[in-house]
Amino acid sequence: MTQPQTLPPRTALAGAALLLCALLACYKLELGPVAAVLAAAAALYGYRRAGREGAPRRAWLCCGGYAALLSLAVVAGRDVRYAGMEGGADVNFIDWGADSLLASLALAALICPAVLALYRFTLRRQLTPAQARPSRLSVWLAMWALIFVCWTPYLLTFYPAGIVGDGALTLEEALAPGVPSSNHWVVPVILTMRFFLWLGSLISADLHVGVFLYALAQSLLFSAVCAAVAYRLWRAGAPRWAAWGSAAMYAVSGFFASYGMALWKDALFAAGVVWLALQLWQLPRAEPGWKQCLNFTLTALFLCFWRNNGLYVLLLCLAALAVLMRRRAKRLLACGLAAAVFALAVTGPVYDALGIRKDSLTESVSVPMQQIAAALSAGAETTPEQEAVLFRILPEEEWTASYHPTLSDDLKGNAALDAAYLETHFGDFLAVWAQLLPANFGTYVEAYLMQTLGCWQPGVFQGSYTDYWIGVQDVAGRGWHSTDWIETLTGRSLSQLLQRSTRFVPSGTMVWVMFLAFALVLAQGQGRRASLLVLAPFAASWLVLMLAMPIAYAYRYILMLAVGLPLLCLLPFAGQTAAPSAGLHTPPDR
Repeated sequence: MTQPQTLPPRTALAGAALLLCALLACYKLELGPVAAVLAAAAALYGYRRAGREGAPRRAWLCCGGYAALLSLAVVAGRDVRYAGMEGGADVNFIDWGADSLLASLALAALICPAVLALYRFTLRRQLTPAQARPSRLSVWLAMWALIFVCWTPYLLTFYPAGIVGDGALTLEEALAPGVPSSNHWVVPVILTMRFFLWLGSLISADLHVGVFLYALAQSLLFSAVCAAVAYRLWRAGAPRWAAWGSAAMYAVSGFFASYGMALWKDALFAAGVVWLALQLWQLPRAEPGWKQCLNFTLTALFLCFWRNNGLYVLLLCLAALAVLMRRRAKRLLACGLAAAVFALAVTGPVYDALGIRKDSLTESVSVPMQQIAAALSAGAETTPEQEAVLFRILPEEEWTASYHPTLSDDLKGNAALDAAYLETHFGDFLAVWAQLLPANFGTYVEAYLMQTLGCWQPGVFQGSYTDYWIGVQDVAGRGWHSTDWIETLTGRSLSQLLQRSTRFVPSGTMVWVMFLAFALVLAQGQGRRASLLVLAPFAASWLVLMLAMPIAYAYRYILMLAVGLPLLCLLPFAGQTAAPSAGLHTPPDR
């Protein structure tokens, strides 16, 4: 008579521990006991399989670290209380406690085997140079045509463009005569708009024509870069369904179509960041030739001039080049540094000579100002010397009255703010910020997390940015209006159908997709330098944004992650095909 089989003591103990973790995590996430049992069983199976198949220490560290950080973000994101951008600290806060930390640790134990399983899957499905396809311009042109043709209903339904927010204000600067008054809306963007307005004036006296031509040109460029991402998948040897599926994602998503026609500068800046990543993918075996150096220089100049923080993105990418490419980076580093110096010279002495004001320092200190305002609102103790600096920058009552945890506009744009004093006494301001940090560390951390919610909180889409890309705001009473040409010509409107397709993966989730690609690439060991180099422009854009985020939920600032989504998904599978340069690969761990 056979005896019933029982689990080994270690397995039974591990299963009980995982079940406890699952119960704790599911209770915090408001999931039922059935979900807890299934999660514990799946985690136990994952750990046992990982033990049988084996994994190097680097893989355990990378996958476990990612699981721990993601779990913290998931639980902290669930603890966020959000009541709108204009809400104060009493309604916008993070309800974090000891149970949140325990739930995060428990959730990490459940997520880790899933990340390890994904790591093993990427190793089994690695693309090789033999799978790469030869260059075919016709494929890229077909993808570009598919995307742009599918975007034309948006251009015709919401003619002439998305004239909203900063885009509407930039348009007013473009319509003003003479030299642009400041670089806040970025001089090259203003001049480009002026060119298309002039071009439109040759066709019609209606200003809407010039605006439409700008939106049309921007959509063409934006869709071309989207097609280049899908084409990169095709060239790397990814399955055809993945490459053409990526092109179809861009084509049918109103999210990308609406950004293509919005007057914000962010769509083309995001395209520039992704284009830089694609260039880094194609680095040759030897030092780059003059064509690649020229392309790199032009891309670097575009990033520096098209958005004010583009210079910092470029400098971080140059640092990554120096670390990952070493001696092979000499030419590209020289080109990038030359572009940065040229940009500084133009935006500095040249703009000063033309009377173009620089962007205010308050645009770059949103985070520390928010942290100080949060501390003062919480009753932080200050010395007379500290108050002399802070209350000269902004009156005492305004620090608390203008503080909104998820929006810095009312603080940095306060009419009582002495911007000139802040610029001349910036060192004193930073000294006060540092002095208040130790006693208000928790308040500082919460204020920072609330100000940057859209850059780390997974699974949430908040704010007023759902139908904000394709509206029309007539800020100066010029008579701007939208015309639905499809309805005019056919009697039927597609506007409601098109608007329903403008959502996409939440920005915070996209950040964790990027981090997942980093974790998997680092865990693999082989070819990690080449793939990390491709990831550098995305990480640099995110890091710069995390240092000066002006608003908690604003997808346009981190749009490059959405545009580069197929590339981020491909990199963990492309260790042997990304930037196939000798010396960039390292042997896998044993």
